[in-house]
Amino acid sequence: MSFSGAQIHLLVNHLPVIGFVGMVLALAVAIKVQSVDVKRFILLATILVGASAMAPYLTGEPAEENIEHLPGVSKDLIHEHEELAETATAFSVITAVAAAVAFFVQRRRSQTLRISIPIVLALSLVTAGFMSAAAHEGGKIRHPEINPTSGISDAVSRTDKAPE
Repeated sequence: MSFSGAQIHLLVNHLPVIGFVGMVLALAVAIKVQSVDVKRFILLATILVGASAMAPYLTGEPAEENIEHLPGVSKDLIHEHEELAETATAFSVITAVAAAVAFFVQRRRSQTLRISIPIVLALSLVTAGFMSAAAHEGGKIRHPEINPTSGISDAVSRTDKAPE
C-alpha cells in the first residue's frame, strides 16, 4: 500500500493542530502544579508537538500537486491555506524553541519556570490559533461541509438526495 502526497499530508496534519490545543491546557495546569517534573515533562511535550508541525509543512507541496488539477479545487483556497500554514509553522517552531530554552535553563535554575511556563503558554495559545485557522482553510479546499461554494458541494448534495 502506498500513500499519495495528499494522504500523507492528511495523516500528519492533525497532530500539531490538536497537540497545541492540548499543550495550552497542559501548560495552564503546569502553572498551577508545584511539581518541577510535571513542568519539565510538559515542556518536553511542547517541544515534540512544536517539531511535529514540520511534517505537514513538508508534505504540503506534494499534497497540492496531487489535488490542484482536480475539479472544484480553488487555487485561491490553496494559497490562503499555504499562507496560514507557513505562519502556523513558524509560530510552532518558535514555541518549540522557547520550550527547549525553558527546559534547558531550568535544569540549572528551576525558579525560571515561574516565568518561562507562562511565556510558552502564551506562545502555544497563539500557535494553536494559527494552527486552527490553517486547518480550517485547508478543510475548505476539499470539504464541502466547510465550504459550500467549493463546487464539490453541488455534486455531494445531488448524491445525498433520495431516489425519486
